[in-house]
Amino acid sequence: MSAVKAKVVLKGAKAIMGCLALVDTGAAVTVIDKGLAESIGVEYTGRRRSLLSVSGHRVEGEMAIVKEMKVEDEVLDYERVVVLDLASEVKKALRSMNLDDSIIIGLTTVEFAGYVPDTTVGRLRKVETFLFHVEPFFATVEL
Repeated sequence: MSAVKAKVVLKGAKAIMGCLALVDTGAAVTVIDKGLAESIGVEYTGRRRSLLSVSGHRVEGEMAIVKEMKVEDEVLDYERVVVLDLASEVKKALRSMNLDDSIIIGLTTVEFAGYVPDTTVGRLRKVETFLFHVEPFFATVEL
């Protein structure tokens, strides 16, 4: 089982930043470090979010909007992220895998971009987006 990595480009109000980021298959939301958020210029929503880390610690972050996030070849407009101070141990672990130490991609972002993480090869795999369709009730009832 390989760590899943993805090419990401973040475009904020102040700057654009591209990197190779970890896709955390156990995380629902994308998190970015406060320093990165300030340098690219995110828009804070005023809402806070409490997250539970893999070590069992609660961390508080602030919800924000990244004007544009490109994941591999898909562009997502106004993507929600949680901004927090990433722990030094987390940053060190990311750097040891040759990944950017200021962003971790969550599954909501991955799925919205139309990908699934493939741990057998360590990268994202493009999938068709589908809509579950149910016939209207009245079409199946005989009168």
